[in-house]
Amino acid sequence: VDAADWWHALVRAALPQLPVTLLNAVVATAKLAEDLYPRRDTPSVDAIALSVGLSNLSTAAVGHFPSCHGCGGLAGQHQFGARTGSSMALLGLCKMGLAVALGPAPLLRAFAAFPPAVLGVLLAVGGVELAACARDVRGRCGFVIMLSGAGSVLRLGTGAAFLISCTAAAVFRLAGRSLDEEDEAGGYEPAATDPANEPEDG
Repeated sequence: VDAADWWHALVRAALPQLPVTLLNAVVATAKLAEDLYPRRDTPSVDAIALSVGLSNLSTAAVGHFPSCHGCGGLAGQHQFGARTGSSMALLGLCKMGLAVALGPAPLLRAFAAFPPAVLGVLLAVGGVELAACARDVRGRCGFVIMLSGAGSVLRLGTGAAFLISCTAAAVFRLAGRSLDEEDEAGGYEPAATDPANEPEDG
């Protein structure tokens, strides 16, 4: 591995992945956890970022592929019934057990045979759960920023959408516009989370 390989990996892999990891794996995950479990002590942005960083630094030396948290996984797992950390521990144990018992070849064949329609349904369920969180966006300025980012990510990618959304927010701030000023004037109010719908811990 020479300097050219390092530069190629930095430009083509690391930098484009940075906004995806920052937004999806850190900021959005922290916000979604707060929305889904308002009565619980959910992890902060700093805690999630530290978790991602330490897990990758501690396992890269043994060949582990870089990984992170994700709000899509959290949304899908919540939608299908997961409510506590024990569900994630059980899922991890099952994955490690299959890897040790079967090895890579059978697992790769199983992944290749996985029906795309089932995967599509799982992704759709997670997407609906994520989209529902937009109900607490307040005011016209907030909606403009949200729609700018959502539209841009479909056409231009996450990095460009991140820059466009930040630019829109900065323009509104410089213009002296509050992102939720319509709420203060008696406009849109987000739907409150019903604590009765959240299961008790344990």
